[in-house]
Order: sequence, then C-alpha cells, then structure tokens
Amino acid sequence: MTEPNLFEIFIANGIGLLLMLGLLRSNAFIMQKKIEASMLYLMAITLVVCCLVDPIVFILDGKPGKFIRFVLYFGNLLLYMANLIFSPVFLLLIERNAKGYNSKWLIELITIMDFVCFTVLMINFFKPLVFYIDETNRYQRLPLYFVYTGLGIIHMILALGIYLVSRLKGGVFKDFPAVELLIPTFIGLIVQGTFYGISLIWPASAVGLILMVLSMQNRNLLIDSMTGLYNRQYLTNFKHADKKLCIMMIDLNDFKSINDKYGHSEGDRAIIKTANLLNTSVGVLGTAVRYAGDEFIILINTDSQATVRKCLDRMHHNFSMFNANNRLPYTLHFSCGWGIFDLNKDSMDKILKIVDSRMYEDKRAYYEKNDRRKHR
Repeated sequence: MTEPNLFEIFIANGIGLLLMLGLLRSNAFIMQKKIEASMLYLMAITLVVCCLVDPIVFILDGKPGKFIRFVLYFGNLLLYMANLIFSPVFLLLIERNAKGYNSKWLIELITIMDFVCFTVLMINFFKPLVFYIDETNRYQRLPLYFVYTGLGIIHMILALGIYLVSRLKGGVFKDFPAVELLIPTFIGLIVQGTFYGISLIWPASAVGLILMVLSMQNRNLLIDSMTGLYNRQYLTNFKHADKKLCIMMIDLNDFKSINDKYGHSEGDRAIIKTANLLNTSVGVLGTAVRYAGDEFIILINTDSQATVRKCLDRMHHNFSMFNANNRLPYTLHFSCGWGIFDLNKDSMDKILKIVDSRMYEDKRAYYEKNDRRKHR
C-alpha cells in the first residue's frame, strides 16, 4: 500500500476547507430558492466536515492507542456517511431543475439505498464489511468499500443522465450549471477510489461546488423574482440549435380590472398563478418566460402546428379548470399570438413584433365576443 503524502493531503484539504468557509461566509446562497439554498448549504457543510476529518484520519493512521483507534473508526465512518449525503443531494438538486421528472420515486430510491448503506456502516463496527482498523491501527479497505465508491459514481451518472435527457427535451435545462460540479467531483472520485493515499475527492468537490454556485448566481440574473420563470433578458441570450420552433406571446385579459378592483397584491397573485399554469401546460415541450407585466413568451421546441395546438388546448383546459376549482373574485383568461419561426433567418425582435400583433388580434376578438373594451 502506498504511503500517503501528508503535506499534499493537508494542502489539498486546506484549500477545500478555505473555499467552503469562504462560500458559507459570503451568503452566496441568499440568491437561490429556499429549498435549493438549503441543499447547497448542506453540501457545503458536508465538505467542511470532510476537509477537516480527512487529514485527521490520515495523520492518525498507524498511531497506537485505543482512543486513536476509536477516532479512526469514527472519522472514516463520517467520510463514508458524507458519500451518502453529498452526491444524493446533488442528484436531487439536478432533478429539481429538470423538466418532466417526478422526484418522488427518486427520493424513495435514494432513501432506501442510503438506509441500507448506513445500516451496513453500523454493522461495520462489529463485523468489518466496508473497512476496518487493523491491530496496528491502520485503515484497510474491504470489498464493500467499492460499493460505496460505486454508489457515488452511480449518483453522478444518474445526475448526468437526467441533465442530458432534460436538456434534449426541455431546452431550458442547458442553463443549469451541472457540469461545473460533475466534472471535478467525478475526477476526484475516480482518482481517490483508484489510488489509496491520495486525498482529492473532497477538495475537488469543493472546487466544483464553488463553480456551480457562481454559475447559479449568474443564472439567477435571468430569473424573474416574482414568478420563478425566465425573464426578458433570457430572450436576448436565447439560442436554438434546431432550425425552427414555435414562439408564443401570451397576455392576460382584463388584468387592469383585477388591479383596479382588488389591488396590486391580488394582481401579483394573478400573475404568479398564470405563470404556474403556463409552466405546467408547456411541460417538457419548452420554456415559459415572463416578458413584461402580465405578458409572457412561450418557447416550444417544435415546428409542428398540431403539437402547438395541443399545447394551446392544454393551456385553455388548465385555465378553465383553475377558474372552476378556485374561489377567486375574478377569472383568468389569456390571449395568444404565435407562429413557427427560424431564428437563423429572423431576429427575436422581429419575431416578437409579429406574435405581438397576432396576440392583439386575438385579444380584440376576445373583447368583442365578451362585449368588453375593444383593446387594452
């Protein structure tokens, strides 16, 4: 077995520790959604513990004494448990940002796997299965060690799979910085799992987490704070690999009357409800963007008019169901203008002018049908 280089281990983990303490002190999570901030915070705390414990177990390895033996068992146990926290939380973070996935089955699967692995670690105190501390107080790997290493790799592969599939289906997921953490962590996992005496996984994960959080902060500049949808700036940076896609402009009908009669707080609530309905209706087909006020842009990854009409039917159905099932003093209705466009031929500004004109034609027809104002 190769003797570890303690100086390199201290340097690597020291850098990881400083990065995580700096991240925690910077309040970098404040820009994230509450649940995502909690997940990132848990990942950072896990890395702090690991970057502290990892050098300790290396420096105490082979030192005599019963207390040293206990510290080695407990320290290595913490490091194994960290594998059951860090990579699953990252996987769930990826899943939260992926369209078209139901996290229930994933949470249940991770819970079962973690429970089994945790139970095995508890048994390891009495009957070594994963690792043991020999009579000279030296840490030794056992065959089940590779199960825990493999579990971390499986989590990363699942995260990568969800990332790639969702990116292909939804188009929007490409903006989530998954690879920033995936690549450094995966490299650290492989290297440390292959070569004993190299302490790389936790410092590498710390670097990856820093890169991901920084990228998420930049990403949040494109998020509308009220609705959680992408904002107008997103359209400026939007690029589409395929030749054609559908672009819709959606505008709420009678929105001014909601603000006038019930106040701007209720108007904000109507916008949030509308955003949720549109996002649900679009699903994995594309992306909903809050353009301005009560106006929304829908980007649908298709050049099929039949698919677009099905999506529109789903929108109208969801709005009707919402109006029927919610006891609000008003109802939500929208007007829509849309078309199939090629972004390689037409600019986004030109396209938006076209769909805006079509949307106002639809709005005019709505008001004429409902004996309302001719236009807003």
